[in-house]
Amino acid sequence: MKSIVYPFTVSLLLVIILFIAYDSLEVQFTTLLLNLEHYQWRFAVVSFLILTADILLPVPSSIVMYMNGYVLGIVAGASVSFTALLIGSLIGYYLGQFTSMGLKAKKEERANAFLHKYGAMAILITRGIPVLSESICVVCGYNKMPLKQYVLMNVVGYLPLCVLYASFGNAGYDSHNFILSFGLSLLVSAAFWYFGKNYFLKSAHSNVNHA
Repeated sequence: MKSIVYPFTVSLLLVIILFIAYDSLEVQFTTLLLNLEHYQWRFAVVSFLILTADILLPVPSSIVMYMNGYVLGIVAGASVSFTALLIGSLIGYYLGQFTSMGLKAKKEERANAFLHKYGAMAILITRGIPVLSESICVVCGYNKMPLKQYVLMNVVGYLPLCVLYASFGNAGYDSHNFILSFGLSLLVSAAFWYFGKNYFLKSAHSNVNHA
């Protein structure tokens, strides 16, 4: 229970503190982000490259997806996020297929056990879970999962996620309520983290122990 209370409490307290301590902070954030409207193409390209690199680098993808919705709107923001993440997942797949990265570290070993238990569904249910999401991509390539099936599961998993975060971002823009909408997106991220770490990983670990 402590593991779910901690991330949710931190996220909630952060939002409350920002509301109480900084009356003008939301205006400053909004002004800063509105200035990016004049450079939307530039922002979209940079955001695309950052999310594509998420497969290899520790990118705060949920924050980037939120910002895409705030700056670019729901449709354009979700499209940029979705395309970048899908390409990144393909990079991870081929890295696992053509290199020795498939079972190089403990996180890949856990992802491998998880994949063997849940099959292709492992892709779908880990799309919002940091670290495990990227590891699953590499391990799928290593295990030579059929590419069509792999792409389909990534599409089904990533599309609603990208739309969700873009919607949060766009809601913050439309209602001029950046702090609240951003805080809610943090709570969603915490939920993904909790269920991924405490349910799916434990299930995979239990499966390995019984093997």
